[in-house]
Amino acid sequence: FCDVWGFEEEWLSEHPRVDELVPILARSLVNPAATAQMREMVRSTTSGRQTGSGRLAFSDGRNFDFAAVPLPDGNALFTMVDITDSTRIEAALRERAQALEEADKVKTDFVENMSYELRTPLTSIGGFAEMLEQGYAGDLEPAAREYVDAIITSVDRLSRLIDNVLDLTRTEEGALAIEQERVDLAGLVRNAAKAIETRSKEKEQAVELDIAKSCGHVLGDARRLREAFEHVLRNAADYGGEGGKITIKAGGNEGQAIVTITDDGPGIPADEQEAVFERFHRTHGRRGESALGLGLPLTRQIIQAHGGNVELVSAEGEGTSVTLVIPRQP
Repeated sequence: FCDVWGFEEEWLSEHPRVDELVPILARSLVNPAATAQMREMVRSTTSGRQTGSGRLAFSDGRNFDFAAVPLPDGNALFTMVDITDSTRIEAALRERAQALEEADKVKTDFVENMSYELRTPLTSIGGFAEMLEQGYAGDLEPAAREYVDAIITSVDRLSRLIDNVLDLTRTEEGALAIEQERVDLAGLVRNAAKAIETRSKEKEQAVELDIAKSCGHVLGDARRLREAFEHVLRNAADYGGEGGKITIKAGGNEGQAIVTITDDGPGIPADEQEAVFERFHRTHGRRGESALGLGLPLTRQIIQAHGGNVELVSAEGEGTSVTLVIPRQP
């Protein structure tokens, strides 16, 4: 007690009263008024036979938990436990968590602002390219038409990337809007398959549809669900080999709809399979959306926002299968 408070042992041996101790104790505390709590606690413990506890912060940075317990002989036992180290660790962890939170917000704001800034000139580029394609500046030579088509394709791809980045920032903040409507999954799956026709034809990939009557309907956001299917299908087309095959199987039961998309590509190593669902996970040797790792993280977040889940099964040299499970009711 002498070491904690800096008292002379000889003075304490004179058994000073609590009222004499309190003013001296107050000099050592960050909040001198806390000694009043100690005084009342000692009195209530000795006279009222009640227990009590609290915490004290010393002006030199130390922190103590204290407790008062009545003893059978009418006195009170007052204990103090040094919690300085644990308090400092707690404070450091809180500061670190706050710093990470602030850094994440700065990053999110930056990405969102940059995405909007990129969209404006991109819209102009796409608009002028479409005007050239439609002959507003005169007839185009075949080579020039190919260049314009390439510009329009690149604008569409970049626009999609920007939309995906914005969606990722919104899902992080829990701000991804999900509409609730009756969705025909069979039609949605067919439309998603059509969206990758150009890409699959370029690689001479066969796309097979197997849609059972049990596929039925779900209650959800048609646009978001189609985006989820398209993300997985684009990955399958990008990673599938030349002349490969992509299979889309849709079915379900009374409680949920199940859509499985399988490719015969090179597969994913076991130690990388969970990482493909991490945002911005970069795949070596790839370019565009697949390389940036936007598709599968967004797919998982969209499906989870509908109360469902995404499962991935893959083995090197044996292709990849991604299953989207969507409850009929969210």
